[in-house]
Amino acid sequence: MLTANRKALYVWLALVLLTLVTYAVGKLGYAGMSVVAMLLLSVSIKGQLVIDYFMGLAQVQSRWKWVVTVWLLSVVLLIGLAYWTSV
Repeated sequence: MLTANRKALYVWLALVLLTLVTYAVGKLGYAGMSVVAMLLLSVSIKGQLVIDYFMGLAQVQSRWKWVVTVWLLSVVLLIGLAYWTSV
């Protein structure tokens, strides 16, 4: 049980760190396609961490995990497409 709690702590710390990096990028006013791509990658990583560890889908059948992962990637790609077409 201690290892599960420790893993959850590390995942939570990773989520916090990625969120702080995203906040810093916004506060510093960085912009451009590469910055947006990096932020969307960060969002994808955070989303997958939430899917795997906090939704508990890391141990389930791959079919159900893929449904949620494809949904996440679809949303991220649509956001990226909306940004790309608006530039």
